[in-house]
Amino acid sequence: MRMIFAFAAACLCGGTALAAPPHYDVAAHFDPEGRLDADVTITLSEGEAEKAFLLSQRFAMQPTALPHGVTMTVEPADSPMPALNRYVFRFADPHAEPVKLHFRYAGPIDTEHDSGNKPLRPEGYELFLDHMWYPVGADIQTRFTVDATIDGLAPDLVVVAQGDVTRTPDGVRIRRDFLDIDLPLVAMRGLERAEAHGVEFYSRDLSAWRSRQYIKHSEAAARYFEAMFGPLPRKVRMAQVWRERSMGYARTAYTVVTEGRAGSPEDSEVGPGRHVAHEIAHAWWMLASPLTDDFWLVESAAEYMSMRYVEQAFGPEELAKNIAAKREATTKAGPVMGHGRPDRVQLYGKGPLLLVDLEHRIGRAAMDRLMIAMAKEPVHTTAVFLHHLTEIAGADAAREFDTALHT
Repeated sequence: MRMIFAFAAACLCGGTALAAPPHYDVAAHFDPEGRLDADVTITLSEGEAEKAFLLSQRFAMQPTALPHGVTMTVEPADSPMPALNRYVFRFADPHAEPVKLHFRYAGPIDTEHDSGNKPLRPEGYELFLDHMWYPVGADIQTRFTVDATIDGLAPDLVVVAQGDVTRTPDGVRIRRDFLDIDLPLVAMRGLERAEAHGVEFYSRDLSAWRSRQYIKHSEAAARYFEAMFGPLPRKVRMAQVWRERSMGYARTAYTVVTEGRAGSPEDSEVGPGRHVAHEIAHAWWMLASPLTDDFWLVESAAEYMSMRYVEQAFGPEELAKNIAAKREATTKAGPVMGHGRPDRVQLYGKGPLLLVDLEHRIGRAAMDRLMIAMAKEPVHTTAVFLHHLTEIAGADAAREFDTALHT
């Protein structure tokens, strides 16, 4: 599923280990016309001499006082998406005490750079990192805890978010004491709630064929992966929303999928089953940087695990069809690694096929040991993967796989 920045990295910030992660205190207000007024305080416990954040240029920043010994510069940025401002804070000395950085800004929530996913729609709001609506660590790896109060959400909007979510008469309070790089939010009319093992599911029609398949296979995939990797760290909140462009993305214990066409009992379950299995797999495969070629360890690994689920749930014939389709689509894919972040074909096609081929070379039992060992790592990098592969299957297997990634 398309997931521009859908990952969580280790508790690293600018390369320096922190005694405590950053904490965001967010006070935001949406008005009916789609304007956002926000007041965000970011507390850094200790750390480096410089820290940078990104925010969309559609928001006008108000002057705020800087902490003693801190200077700030602002410069335009066009990466990882267009029309951003980069706010660079420099500290006279690496701070040993907590430092609070204050952002006060306002502007339209809608953006032309929305990847086909408008943040404000007639049904309500869908916000996540791609909309750059709050200060995002410029490394796109800064994980944080958050306390957020968001007002201006009509009472008929059903709010789906991470952590503890408390509805108020005019909005919502969100407290997330676990780490992630995003503050994702769905607030839409008409959402109904269902609960199954491993998933808390929201849809505007739980009786619809596609909704029932998502719930069924989310639960089944969760049980399948738990048998290999251990219990889900947290139940996954999954929102099925309607939008112009089909896409999906995952965060820690949080997934959004597209409603798509209604579907019927005559349709195959394989598509929705593979789709949600991929998203559930991200509970274990989210720990690589989205800005480097190591990102295959997020998307390719989750896609490989979804293929394993397809085989388990629908049989080897369906897996063979999926493999054949990927081979046909990746004849000109280019190398997965060696050029920065892989593209879509490399992430969802070639990368998973390389893992399938690796399984055929070393055997499923060894492949399972490899994936289990890797899933336990706090940081996912290719070097760590190759280390485990060497320990399990030998240096030749690791060398061949590394060559395949770069070929």
